[in-house]
Amino acid sequence: MSATNATGADPRAALARRRDAAWLESVLAAELSRPQSYAAFMQRRAAGHSERAAIACGERILTYAQLYAEVAGLAGYLANALGVRRSERVALLLDNGAGYQCWYLAVLAIGAVAVPLNTKLTAREVAFQLGNAGAVAVLSEPRFAAVLEEAQATWIDGTQVGADAQPAFDVASAGVPSDAPAAIYYTSGTTGNPKGVVHTHRSLVAGTLQGPRAWEYDDEQAVTLAMTPLFHIANHTWFLPVLSIGGTMVIDTFRTETVLDLIVRRRVTHVFAVPTMLLLMSQRHQTSRQNLSHVKNVAFGASAMPPEKLTDVRRMFPNARLVHGMGQTESCGTIVTLPAEFAFAKAGSVGVRIDGAEVRVVDEQGRDVPAGVVGELVTRGPNVMARYHEQAEATAAVLAGGWLHTGDLGYLDDDGCLFLVDRKKDMIIRGGENIYSSEVENVLYMHPAVLQAAVVAARSELFGEEVFAFVVKRMEAPEAGTVDEAALRAHCARNLASFKVPIGIAFIDALPQTATGKVQKHRLREMLPAQHR
Repeated sequence: MSATNATGADPRAALARRRDAAWLESVLAAELSRPQSYAAFMQRRAAGHSERAAIACGERILTYAQLYAEVAGLAGYLANALGVRRSERVALLLDNGAGYQCWYLAVLAIGAVAVPLNTKLTAREVAFQLGNAGAVAVLSEPRFAAVLEEAQATWIDGTQVGADAQPAFDVASAGVPSDAPAAIYYTSGTTGNPKGVVHTHRSLVAGTLQGPRAWEYDDEQAVTLAMTPLFHIANHTWFLPVLSIGGTMVIDTFRTETVLDLIVRRRVTHVFAVPTMLLLMSQRHQTSRQNLSHVKNVAFGASAMPPEKLTDVRRMFPNARLVHGMGQTESCGTIVTLPAEFAFAKAGSVGVRIDGAEVRVVDEQGRDVPAGVVGELVTRGPNVMARYHEQAEATAAVLAGGWLHTGDLGYLDDDGCLFLVDRKKDMIIRGGENIYSSEVENVLYMHPAVLQAAVVAARSELFGEEVFAFVVKRMEAPEAGTVDEAALRAHCARNLASFKVPIGIAFIDALPQTATGKVQKHRLREMLPAQHR
C-alpha cells in the first residue's frame, strides 16, 4: 500500500502521471529527426523571443537577438579566421560569463566539437585533456595564461575577439548531422585520469528538451541563476535549456557572501545549486535574513541532500518548490528528479525517471531486483552519451547491453522512487557486512554540530575495512566547542548498528571537493591515519 503525503494525496497516482512521457516523446521524435546542430536548434527555439533578455552578467545584458548575432559572428571567426572545420576539437578555458555561452554555441554551430575545461585544473591536467582530445584551438582569457604556458598550449584570448571580426556564419543552414559529436565533457576525475564523455548534437538536444519539465522550470518568465561552473554538464541540465524556453539566465560565480544579495537584486526566480552551496547559503541567511519569498523553484543535485537539512532550505526559500535529482555527465546531467510535492514525503529519494528515459535497478547479472532491494542503477534514453573518447573498452563496459551502467547503488520503492545508498567503489565491506557510506553520513548530519561529513573505508587487518569519518563542524552551533570524536561516535552508536560506527573521526576545516561540489573521497583516503591506509 502506498503511503500518502502530507496533503493526503496518494503519491503513486501522482508519480504515475509524472512518468507519462507521451507529450515529450512526440517532441523528441520531431526534433531528433532533424539534421541540425545544437546551436541551430537553440536559435530556432528562441525565434519568438528576440527582444527578451536572454543573458544578464554583471552590467551586460544580451537580448535573444543580440545573443545569436554574437554566436553567428564568433562562429564566422572560428570558421574563417581560424579555419576550424567540422569534427575538429576546440577547447574552452573560460570563467563563467556571457562570453562562455556565446563561444560554446559558436563552436557547435560550425559542427566543431567543444571541449570545456575545468577552470581549476593544473597545467598537467590541462595538458592531458588537450592532448587526449586533440584540440586544434584553445579559447581562453588572460587569467589562465600562466597555466596554459606551463601546459605548452597556444591559445586565443576569447575576450578580445569581436563578433564582427569575420562575416557572420549562417547557423540555421549549416546542416550539421544530429548524430555528429558536439562536445567532449571530461568527468570530474575524482579518481585517476578523467574520461572524455562524447555527446552528440542529438543527445544535447534531448537533454535540453527533457530538463525544463523534469526540473520544473518550464516557464518562459523564469529568471535562473547560473552560479555553478558553466564548463560542467549542468550547463545542459539547467542553464542552456532556459534559453530554449524563452527565460533569462543570470550568470555569476558562487560566493557565499554575495549570492543572496544577487538573488534579491536580479529578482531571480529559479535557483540551481549543489547541496553544499545551499547549506552555506542557509548559514549566511541565518544572519542576513534577506526576503527570498519571490523565488519559485530551488533545485539541487550532484550529491545527496541530507533530509535533516532540507528544512533549513525551506526556511530560506519559503515559497519555492524544492526539486531534487541526480544524473551523470554520461546522461547529459539528469536521470531522475523528485517532484517538488514529494520533497518531504519522499525525503531521501532522488526521484523518478525523467520523461523519455528508462531506469532499472539490477543485480550483478543484469537482472531486475525487487522493490526495496539494493542493486546498480542503469538507464537508457536519447540523452545518454555516444561513447568515451578513444576508450572503446571502457565504453563497452559502461554501455553494456545498451544501458548506461552508472556505478550507483540504490533501490526503487513501491512507487518507483529511487533511493541511492552509495557508489559501487565507495561501499565499505566490513567482515562481509556491506556498509553504505551515505547511511553513516546521514546519521552524522543529525548532530547539530556537524556542517559536513564524509565517510570512507579504512584498512583493517581483522575486518578488511572499517568506517572512518571526516567532519566539518558547524562553528556557530553551541555544541561545536565541546563536541569531540568520542561524542560523535556515541551519537553514531545510538543510531547505527555497532559495526557501522566509525572507528575514527577526524575534524577538518573543509572537505576536498571538485568544482561542482562532489566530495573527492580519494583525497580523504590519502588523509587517513597511516595505519588505516
